[in-house]
Amino acid sequence: MSGAELLLSLAGGVIALLLSVIAYFLKLLIQDSRQMNTELSRMKESFIRLEAEQILMKAILQRNTKSTSRNRTLKWD
Repeated sequence: MSGAELLLSLAGGVIALLLSVIAYFLKLLIQDSRQMNTELSRMKESFIRLEAEQILMKAILQRNTKSTSRNRTLKWD
């Protein structure tokens, strides 16, 4: 085996190793992005629920505030 052949086979091995490492990290990156999409959709769902609960609580508080102010005015009459 001549020096050129040895150098080319060594370069081919190094390139194959580097491509394998790149493929591994791309696989991890894709998995992380899928997991992030799942978490993002869960967060959106939680946000919508909290927003709905906040609107409901605000309506209940406003209703209670109006009824207590009405009771106060009736007691003073």
